Amino acid sequence: MKRAKILPKKLRPKKNLTAEGRYLRCPPDKARIRARTLKDLSVERAVALLARSPASSARLILKVLKSAVANAVNGDPPRSQEGLVVESVQVGKASMLKRHHPVSHGAAKPILKRNCHIWVKLRFDAQAFDEGPGSVRLRRKAAAAPDAD
Repeated sequence: MKRAKILPKKLRPKKNLTAEGRYLRCPPDKARIRARTLKDLSVERAVALLARSPASSARLILKVLKSAVANAVNGDPPRSQEGLVVESVQVGKASMLKRHHPVSHGAAKPILKRNCHIWVKLRFDAQAFDEGPGSVRLRRKAAAAPDAD
């Protein structure tokens, strides 16, 4: 039987830059709408957007995002919150609460109360400071485009 190779600490994935919320009481379709807007934003900007949003899904994503930031700041090695960028926010389906509503003639109408799982992954980007909406995306596009000289 082969032994698994142990990677050096520098090459191991940074597990402390993630957080997950399981079985959250929000439909996954509604949570995905908010999650799409956060990709490649700085953490400060993402927190500001979610805090102002009236959607219940934003409140749940904000909780998981704050947990990921706490994991990153207090992890090994400890980091500063500056330069943290939201790499991805994934929303998955969880189990449903199945209820029913009685209707005429002894029938029952099903009610499905949907739940979701939310995963937030951060990355450390030293150049990611707030320069306006989508600043990281704009820098990437500019870096990828060849200079027209």
